[in-house]
Amino acid sequence: MIWTIIKKEILENLTTYRFAILIILLFLMVAVSIFVSYGDYEGRIENFNANHPEPHSSNVMIRPTSLSIFVKGVDAHMGRLYYLKYSGIEVQGADEAVNRLFALFIEPDMLFVVRVMLSLIALLFSFDAITGEKENGTLKLSLVAGTNRMGMLLGKFLGRGMLVLVPFSIFYLVAALVVSLLPDVQATTDFWLRIMFLLLISILYVFVFSAVGLFLSGLVHRSSVALGLSLGVWAFLVFVVPQMGIALARAVAEVPPSERVDMQNRLATIRGIYERIQREGDSGTPEGWKKMVEETKDANSQILESYGPKLNDHIQFTKNIIRFSPAGALTFLVTDVAGSGAYEEVRLKDYLTGFLQRNFDVIAQIQKGVIEDFRYNRAGLGEVVAQSAFVDLVSVMISGILFLALSIVVFLRYDPR
Repeated sequence: MIWTIIKKEILENLTTYRFAILIILLFLMVAVSIFVSYGDYEGRIENFNANHPEPHSSNVMIRPTSLSIFVKGVDAHMGRLYYLKYSGIEVQGADEAVNRLFALFIEPDMLFVVRVMLSLIALLFSFDAITGEKENGTLKLSLVAGTNRMGMLLGKFLGRGMLVLVPFSIFYLVAALVVSLLPDVQATTDFWLRIMFLLLISILYVFVFSAVGLFLSGLVHRSSVALGLSLGVWAFLVFVVPQMGIALARAVAEVPPSERVDMQNRLATIRGIYERIQREGDSGTPEGWKKMVEETKDANSQILESYGPKLNDHIQFTKNIIRFSPAGALTFLVTDVAGSGAYEEVRLKDYLTGFLQRNFDVIAQIQKGVIEDFRYNRAGLGEVVAQSAFVDLVSVMISGILFLALSIVVFLRYDPR
């Protein structure tokens, strides 16, 4: 019976203007997303090729990941040039101002398409799943004929979800194939594994909002009311909750901005130089230089030790709030899987700090030697899932289960008259 209802839902919607318009819109969004994102990726690759330091340099830079074409995340931020000095780690900021006009517009990467457009389309296909049949009079007839309510609801849930997922999956896989053939794209086995994982996450996310639409459709008795309610809930889950989480985290957890920490590092360096100059007997000597460097290093370490735990607590607190929204959990999950998320950024910073510590004496010219060749590999998919993504995956799944359970409860009590 469920399969019969699935076919009925699909066939009834395939010939509607709604299906044609929304699928054309989805196709255009996927195409524009790939076109714009690949252009941005090529620009970052050119910047990497032009500024990538020579081996055994104290300046380091990592290559943009090919998956940032689909999910940019903070990949551009991580791909800047890092200057490793005895006074700390400085980051090149000039590239951020190359084209500030683009910063005024949201870059429509695949994460944007899934998080915003796909969730909206899923709701627009499911908001009238129950109210529409009631208004047509077919809901009452079906139930009088002995159709099981649970089977009917699950059939609607799967059928309407497939109306969105099948076209999107086709567009997505074709886009991935095209991208894999483009220059400068490293289409390795890991690339394809993550591409498929991202597709599975997108499928799960669509079913979450299909369940939301069914739940809201079972709360009211008119499709117009269900539409308005669905749009309000969609905006709340996709936009309001994540922004509220960020604002609340800033208000509760006081963390100095990174710019202030950088300024404190620079002040510590200046103080160290001043004290060395004022120090009698060892000004300009190797011993004086070594002592000054060590004092500067200790001052910077104290600042970072104070700042680090606060920053980690702030990030975790923010994540926990934003995860209440399936869109927020999706953002963390997808960016981490693509290697362009917060987990990878923290991992890179830890690696840079360790690299500086291992080569500190040579970089600070305390002793002669050769700086080791900087090699950085992004976290493997297994590590990402175990350390970060699993929690967000469970959060998205719980959202879907919760809204599906709520839709079952309201439909079992729904009056079809």
